[in-house]
Amino acid sequence: MLRIRLIRTASFRLALLYLALFTASALALGAFVYISVRREILSDFDERIVEETDALKSDFAEGGRERLAGIIEARGSGGAGFSYGLVGPDGKPVAGELRVPAAGARADGWRESQEGDGEEPAESKPEVIRSLATPLGDGSILIVGDELRRSDTILKGVLTALGWAVAATLALGTIGGLWLSAQFLGRIDSMRQTARRLMAGDWSRRIPLSRTDDDLTALARTFNRLFDRIEKLLQANKQVSADIAHDLRKPLAGVLRRLEAARDDTSSGAARDAMNAAIGDVEGVLDTFNALLRIGQVEAGARRAAFRPLDLGGVAREVAEAFAPAAEDEGKTLLLRLDAPLAIAGDKELLVQMIANLIDNALRHTPAGVRIEVGGERTPAGIALSVSDNGPGVAPGDMAAIFQRFYRAGAAQRSSGTGLGLALVAAIADLHGLDCRASDNGPGLRVTLATAVEEE
Repeated sequence: MLRIRLIRTASFRLALLYLALFTASALALGAFVYISVRREILSDFDERIVEETDALKSDFAEGGRERLAGIIEARGSGGAGFSYGLVGPDGKPVAGELRVPAAGARADGWRESQEGDGEEPAESKPEVIRSLATPLGDGSILIVGDELRRSDTILKGVLTALGWAVAATLALGTIGGLWLSAQFLGRIDSMRQTARRLMAGDWSRRIPLSRTDDDLTALARTFNRLFDRIEKLLQANKQVSADIAHDLRKPLAGVLRRLEAARDDTSSGAARDAMNAAIGDVEGVLDTFNALLRIGQVEAGARRAAFRPLDLGGVAREVAEAFAPAAEDEGKTLLLRLDAPLAIAGDKELLVQMIANLIDNALRHTPAGVRIEVGGERTPAGIALSVSDNGPGVAPGDMAAIFQRFYRAGAAQRSSGTGLGLALVAAIADLHGLDCRASDNGPGLRVTLATAVEEE
């Protein structure tokens, strides 16, 4: 079963495709090498015969036919490696075993022929001899040849080597393809098992990352970030359900008590006061629901279509100038440090609300005399915008929790509000690709919105 799965994997099929292409290239290269080697071997084969013929012609020029015949007989009996033949002007053999072709055929030039009968054992295949016939000055014909099996042996060796090379390529390619498929299948199985555990409700599971930083590792890292986001949203939804039940029970119970008191109290003044208080509580409940709906819309990315190129620094300046009178009335100082333009693509209305919530949060939870600063800068990763104050700050253990829905820390528990302002800030920041972090301003609180660094 595992073998069938390995063969069916995309990596094995891709390996087979590359193997087929490589084998075809190797065969084409082998054919070119074989043809080139064969041409060189046959050329060298003929050149050796020509050189031997030229040497014997020189001997004939110096000593005549008789000396040439003696040299041929001596070399033929000494196993010089060549085959010889010397035929007189009358066509009769003078020396050697090679003969001129039959009557009517051309006597000079190149030819190939089999050895004569009796020259090899009966069970042996006759050797093919390639020879060169050269007319001499007295009408005689000199024949020099050699067995083609010498060149055939070399060429067969070349073909054998090429065959083994192709066979080794196929074997190693198949083994490599199976190994790659096993590695690929193992990583795919880990992804599949992780997905099954996630579907079963175990959202702590993540796809294991390989030491090799390849495409599958990058894909696994992307899916893990997706699972992190889904887990965060699921936890937020669970928390929202519990928080709504807890935070809205108190105002709704107050509304019920006031309405019951107004029903039992016949005086018009008490009834009017109860009605007004109930209306205020209901308005607070509606504000809470509206804030939750807005956070849900932002987290769903419904406003992404309205993104336009903006200067976040310019938007922050407009918001800060709008809050300046309120800060002055409360005896607080609002400073701007927005010298560099902060280019971003986003929804201006949402960005205005994000910055307004941060400044309003700083004004609401700090005493008179504090300094609130709105600053921006360009960073290697992009941009960063911060809202800081030198007020009482937040406990270190509450830094990460203040962006949760309905969470209130310290003095904020005694103040009015829905507890959703910073949660909305975090949602808008995430929609615009910004990391939202709280840190100690020493003293006070600093909230920084910086371009998120995307993992490879």
